[in-house]
Amino acid sequence: MINAAELAKLLNAYKSQFAANWPNECFKWEAVKHFQTHWDIDAPDFVAMFEKATEKSGTLLTNRMFFPRGMILGFARIEAEATRTWFRDLFDESRPVLERVRTFMQRADEAMNLIPDAKQSYQTTNSISTYLWLRYPERYYIYKFSEFNAVAARIATDNIFKRGDILNVSYGFQMYDEIRQYLLADTELQQLLNTQLTPDCYPDQTMHTLTIDFGYYITKEDVTPPPVPKPKTPSSYTHDDFLNEVYLSRAQLTTCLALLKRKQNLILQGAPGVGKTFAAERLAYAMMGEKDANRIHKIQFHQNYSYEDFVQGYRPDGNGFSLKNGNFYDFCKRAEADPEQSYFFIIDEINRGNISKIFGELLMLIENDYRGEPTTLAYTKEPFSVPKNVYVIGMMNTADRSLALIDYALRRRFSFVELTPGFLSDGFRHFQNSLANPAFDALVTQLIALNEAIRADITLGSGFCIGHSYLCIKPEELGQLSHIVDYDIIPMLQEYWFDDQAAVEEWSSKLRKAVYVQ
Repeated sequence: MINAAELAKLLNAYKSQFAANWPNECFKWEAVKHFQTHWDIDAPDFVAMFEKATEKSGTLLTNRMFFPRGMILGFARIEAEATRTWFRDLFDESRPVLERVRTFMQRADEAMNLIPDAKQSYQTTNSISTYLWLRYPERYYIYKFSEFNAVAARIATDNIFKRGDILNVSYGFQMYDEIRQYLLADTELQQLLNTQLTPDCYPDQTMHTLTIDFGYYITKEDVTPPPVPKPKTPSSYTHDDFLNEVYLSRAQLTTCLALLKRKQNLILQGAPGVGKTFAAERLAYAMMGEKDANRIHKIQFHQNYSYEDFVQGYRPDGNGFSLKNGNFYDFCKRAEADPEQSYFFIIDEINRGNISKIFGELLMLIENDYRGEPTTLAYTKEPFSVPKNVYVIGMMNTADRSLALIDYALRRRFSFVELTPGFLSDGFRHFQNSLANPAFDALVTQLIALNEAIRADITLGSGFCIGHSYLCIKPEELGQLSHIVDYDIIPMLQEYWFDDQAAVEEWSSKLRKAVYVQ
């Protein structure tokens, strides 16, 4: 997560020096405009075309110790059509970007025998991302390890960049996307840019190039950045760890994991307080075998949640509208770049959203039989697929009377598991015994009896039982049992039995008496 206060301070400094710095930085916008004007992948003379299209790239592709442009020209003069194919494939947006970057690097390395005296190809993630940015300046940024690492440290994001790891490109682009949202919201910055842009400059309406320039400015700021934290190695997470934290039986855990592996989509449904959200995250850890929060993304549906929030759509940016990717789109791209690992997208209150409206054409793609198969997105018309290593876990509160039945199309694509209060589970019993508190024991006994009464009530049923999470407290919080009864549980009973005051009074009395047991 970005430190908004630190970013705002840097942004104000950037704006104060923007006009003064522009003469040295405007070549980036000019380089894009020049490339866009002269690039033609089918040009009869590929060498001359590439040389002309990149002639204004300046130090981005040529400096004292870095010669990617010169090496491409060297390769192309010997094998023009092969080099043309490198770029044709690199710019093929139907394929995952990291796959294209890897392929380009491999081909350049294999072509080193064409220039025997050369020491290296210089076709790195830095130079290849520069090609992508020149070709698609509304989608890509220039990736440079040292700059992205410094930016992450300066604005205190959660991103950790490991030297030599190609996944850095994906993580870095996501970080810059988040920074760009702040820049898009700054109308003063937009005006500063528009004032400086000339007809020779790319208009940069999406502010991708401006974000690159801002990142460069951050790294050149004469302020010593805080030390970069060392990457944390995820700790292991076993089935026993799950059972110690989530009050399910081993058989229930085995079933949940089997269903998730088979269908790839699972909904945990149950009464209030059975720990659905907590269980969903721990279920992901159990399937990973480690506690890696970087491979989990959690959101919550609501009545106004839309396809534009979830997948892709146009959003106000202060100067009109710009196309922005949604949570699920970005998450799938992250998972696609790391196919050997499992990724988990967790949706709280999944039945509160308009499912057809939110998922759109992806409602088909989340089926396990269609994983990896592309469809065309509504806005960009780009091919998009849900990777095979993405698992979706949803949660439903079965006690909410205001919700209609869940969409049948979604129901067919998910397996459903009912979570029930775990007061009688081995895990909860162990927790209860560790507290050794008579009032706690008495309250548990009354809640078990209360849930039997709720199950027996034909107007309620098991979906309205009181969950164990209300009592998942620390030892020092035992003095607050009366607050839990009076302000958490009894108000729920008043809602359940709004037309049966006698039942409310009976159970309120029993629960209150329990917490005063000595």
